[in-house]
Amino acid sequence: MPDPGRALVALFPLAGLLATAACDSAEIHILHTLHTDSAGIPIATAVEPLWGPDEGWTIEAEPLVEIGTVTGALEYQFSEVVAAVRLSNGDIVVADRGASELRSYDATGTFQWRAGRFGQGPGEFESLDFVGSTTGDSLVTYDEALMRVQLFDAGGQVSRSFDVHPQRFDSGRAGDMSSPEDLSFPDKAVGIVERYLIVRFLELRGRRTSGVVRQWDDRVVAVALGTGSATGLIVVGGEETVLRGGRSQGRYAFGNYAEFGAAADRVGVIDTEAYSVRVLSPVDGTIQRIVRRDLAPREVTDALFEEHLAGIMDMIGDVPREEVDRVERMWRDFPRAPVLPVLRSIHVDATGHLWLQPYYVAGAEPPPFEIHAPDGSWLGSVAVPPGLERAFIQYQAPYMEIGDDYILGVWTDDLDVQYVRMYRINK
Repeated sequence: MPDPGRALVALFPLAGLLATAACDSAEIHILHTLHTDSAGIPIATAVEPLWGPDEGWTIEAEPLVEIGTVTGALEYQFSEVVAAVRLSNGDIVVADRGASELRSYDATGTFQWRAGRFGQGPGEFESLDFVGSTTGDSLVTYDEALMRVQLFDAGGQVSRSFDVHPQRFDSGRAGDMSSPEDLSFPDKAVGIVERYLIVRFLELRGRRTSGVVRQWDDRVVAVALGTGSATGLIVVGGEETVLRGGRSQGRYAFGNYAEFGAAADRVGVIDTEAYSVRVLSPVDGTIQRIVRRDLAPREVTDALFEEHLAGIMDMIGDVPREEVDRVERMWRDFPRAPVLPVLRSIHVDATGHLWLQPYYVAGAEPPPFEIHAPDGSWLGSVAVPPGLERAFIQYQAPYMEIGDDYILGVWTDDLDVQYVRMYRINK
């Protein structure tokens, strides 16, 4: 693998290629990433990928481990996997929301134990929406319905739990009485960074009555796993929607939204309208780096909308014809953005690399991930094996875990049967 240090450092404005001629050589040096600084924040502007042809990382086509079956033993049948994590000894723990349980498998995929069931008691779940791991292979789960974090040991025993409460982050006055409109409400878990669970909170914006607006703000919050205390890191605009008279009129087709990724020592924040990432400290939200690329969005044409709508209809599944017609009419009635979002999602791997997913319409083949080194340098693209699920809708399970040399996620066959697969990343 090429050394990321080959990326040149530039302090002058340049958006294209830099050609320099040596005294007795015609070699052309490509400027891969511009590294500049603004108000003490390092900015990495991608120009050209560092990896050349036949260089860079690849993901093997065949999985190292596959867990799942169509008709076999129940412990190998999945109904709704939301995430899987790999522990330091190679064990894989799967969170199945449909079964309301965690299941552990050894490094070869052999079943070991299960923990959890539906309910509100210790070790139970109403909505098992996330699992991650932290120091000492402790397992961290988040239940969106109960707004509860539970910690399990590597053997599946509950060690502690605490609730994540709605709260007001911007009040400096003790004893303030908060109205519901002043509160931030915990929504989805994003990931784990060191000893923090990163959670997206939702909060109302100021009153707006009409137009394409961001009715909600997304607040990224670091929840300390030791104490349960919550620290707001950053507030960004939520998903674009259409309001009339203060009421939502449905989706804004191809509207922009915020997305988040968290792992290693960093939290990544994107707004899908631009190829730009803010990398935050999980402790206080300080912006540690900005990673960007000048990339113009694609125009939304009628042909592109029809392709997207066809993909949406394929997702509906086996439902009555009147329901299919209703969904199609609804989408045709939605107002459309003039251009597509630039990005769809962001992942952070175990070594702090950023994996950025370019936007794609429903039904299209997902493009490769664009990879940026921890310092922001643009390395190149990595294609993921077909069938490995990537959330199409914001925060829709399943999550993917990207380690130092593996990617762990959910693969779905032609019968929509879920399998947990781990693939090797060759670097």
